[in-house]
Amino acid sequence: MPRAATTRAIARPSTAASPRTQPKKSEVTRARILDAAAHVFRQKGYALTRLSDIAKRARTRTSSIYYYFESREAIVAEVLRIANEQTAQFVRDAIAELPPGASVREKITAAIRGHFAIVLSGNPYTWAHMRIFDQIPPKMREHFLRVLDEYAEVWRELFAEAKAAGEIRDDLDLSVVRLLMLGMMNWSIEWYRPNGRLTPDQLAEQAALLLFEGMGTGPAPRKRAKAKADQTA
Repeated sequence: MPRAATTRAIARPSTAASPRTQPKKSEVTRARILDAAAHVFRQKGYALTRLSDIAKRARTRTSSIYYYFESREAIVAEVLRIANEQTAQFVRDAIAELPPGASVREKITAAIRGHFAIVLSGNPYTWAHMRIFDQIPPKMREHFLRVLDEYAEVWRELFAEAKAAGEIRDDLDLSVVRLLMLGMMNWSIEWYRPNGRLTPDQLAEQAALLLFEGMGTGPAPRKRAKAKADQTA
């Protein structure tokens, strides 16, 4: 099956200047260092990455990095922030592309599509985030759990709207639903192959179908129990 091209381009880090103005040399260099850091963190992880590795890929001197960042941790913080910002923007853009009056199910499906799109795009910031988040010091991880919570709020609102509309069962814990969905989508980075049978958009459709329709072909257990009770009444 021919592969469908990704329709949305990867956003550049927010350090880039406005397209209407020529970026300053310092801005270009800073962005290049961050790009290099994302690639190296993705390849080597947190513990094995040295500033000299980042400098080599960024084609600059290690000492020059300190002009832009006070430490390796400051670079980590910026890489993680950009990864989270880009993921959230992909999801918001996917929802914004829907026509007016779209149903909450369509919004959630679009959000799933947006999340899969950036996770499976090969974006070095996203991949670096997946690789190093559990490796960073606890204090830094605690801070970024709060940053990630801002993105999680997008999903909280969507699932709360779906539950109010009757699209999600009342007996499900929405926090569990959200964590399961995000975990499933993030884990796809480990097993998805670009030359496989499904495109990221098709994979998103499968995930949305699984979320709303489930895997079973028969009625839910509680419906079967109710039907049996009705027959014996």
